[in-house]
Amino acid sequence: MLIFVSYSGPLYADPEIEITGLDSEQEDNVRAYLSLSNESCETPAWKIKRLFKQSPLQINEALRAIGFYHPQTTKTLNWLDDCWESSFIIEPGPPMIIDAIDVQVLGPGAEELFFSEILRNMSIKVGDTLNQGAYEQLKRKLKNRADAKGYFDSVFALKRLAVDPDTNTATIQLHMQTGQRYYISQIDVEKSALHTNFSRKFLTLKAGQAYDRARIFESHQLLDTSGYFKGIELKYEHNQAQDYQAPLIIKLSNLPRHVMSAGVGYDTDLGVRLSAGYRNRYINKSGHQFVSNLNLSLKKSNLVMEYILPLSNPLKDRLSFFSGISYENTTNVNSGKLDVGVRLSNRFYGQLILAEQLKFVAEHFRNSNADPFQTQILLVPGISLSNVRAEKKDNYLEGYKYMIKLDGAHRSVGSSVSFIQTKLHIKGAYPTFLGGRILARIDLGATAVDNFEDLPTSYRFYAGGDNSVRGYDYKSIGQRDASGEVIGGQFLTTASLEYEQRVYGNWSLAAFVDAGDAFTRDLDIQLGVGLGVRWYSLVGPLRIDLAVPSEDFGDVHVHFSLSTAL
Repeated sequence: MLIFVSYSGPLYADPEIEITGLDSEQEDNVRAYLSLSNESCETPAWKIKRLFKQSPLQINEALRAIGFYHPQTTKTLNWLDDCWESSFIIEPGPPMIIDAIDVQVLGPGAEELFFSEILRNMSIKVGDTLNQGAYEQLKRKLKNRADAKGYFDSVFALKRLAVDPDTNTATIQLHMQTGQRYYISQIDVEKSALHTNFSRKFLTLKAGQAYDRARIFESHQLLDTSGYFKGIELKYEHNQAQDYQAPLIIKLSNLPRHVMSAGVGYDTDLGVRLSAGYRNRYINKSGHQFVSNLNLSLKKSNLVMEYILPLSNPLKDRLSFFSGISYENTTNVNSGKLDVGVRLSNRFYGQLILAEQLKFVAEHFRNSNADPFQTQILLVPGISLSNVRAEKKDNYLEGYKYMIKLDGAHRSVGSSVSFIQTKLHIKGAYPTFLGGRILARIDLGATAVDNFEDLPTSYRFYAGGDNSVRGYDYKSIGQRDASGEVIGGQFLTTASLEYEQRVYGNWSLAAFVDAGDAFTRDLDIQLGVGLGVRWYSLVGPLRIDLAVPSEDFGDVHVHFSLSTAL
């Protein structure tokens, strides 16, 4: 160890190159041009001497690039026992000042707004110190914009950067002739498992439009996010142009038609959970899809099937027909339900979705162990607005989601009970300092009903459990009947606030407070507080919480779950 330390300095020493007399920008540019900057103590002496001799030329070139044409340099080179060092004292001299700028776009594209924008926002101004990098960048920006907008024949009829060392002034002249703009003569979509007319619905351009690289890229993205294709190629055949018209060729290969999934999980509300899913990505050439999801547990199970028809804008608008069967048998809920319905979904931007649906519901339930089972038939129209904006950063999902929902039914229109119900769900997760984050959740609900006893279990409100008020059993908070059994309520108010702090690797600690009630008459807020551990595994975050209810701090509840949701 002593031998290693004594020799570690010389073995890893770097030569020192001292530069004085310049500001930080000038010094950085000089070091970037100096070949000596790339050499080490092990470089042969003959090479160091040769590069040192060349250094004044490199310094002049570096300073000229940023507008200083009269530098004076004093240089020294010294040899040490194990290395070398050099010193440069540089006087940059007066700057070269731009006294005239003449930048023009000429030809058929002279009036295009995208060229005018570049000219209007030029970083080069009269009175500035000449910077050749900025001049070259302006040329590239004009040429790149011309190519991106279909002016493939554009050339610089005049490109002149003139300097007068005697007066230290510079003149810039740059004239670009655009030439004619190219257009898309036709769009040829090669055959795939889907009809070409359906594939065209994802395109943001049409035959007869001017070439626009941004729109071609946007169309590529839309095809990629459609969920139908794995191989996507859009190629504008510029070399086949006639009279400035050329075809756009689109080659597509489909993703596998059938997708199956399976999973297993556990939480303290429902116990062991099994899940299976099946998706048919394209039942026919029109892109119709079929989705089925099965979730099984001893306490709660459901099967949902949906047939999806993409509409004129398949990424935003769709019509679907769905059906589902669900069963729940827990301490306070005993219900079996059949749903059949139709839904129209419209996505405005991002994940903001407006959905309107009409469904037939048949539910067989009882509200307490003392009550007999009853069956209610409902025809329920509904509307919802939802949005999700979240992204994964390290282990965490950060962002927010919300849903506003309104449902109703009436006895005069095919239903056994009349009611109107609204729900609001909001949840957010935001980072703090030192790897922490804050999670907040609010759930509100209200129901107006002509006879609460006839309201099916699935339309009643309950609270308590892993995703509600921790410290209480699953759906154990709600309006109670005369015998003390929970029968759900007409109103819901729950909220949660949690702070999570990363402590080591994929492990985090959490502290939380939950509160809420499901009630019909009097609001009686129940409070749960606790601590938790989080482990971010490959299959999702594992949560273990210890929570106690406000009414009995000695009654410790353990909440365990595995979930990837926000």
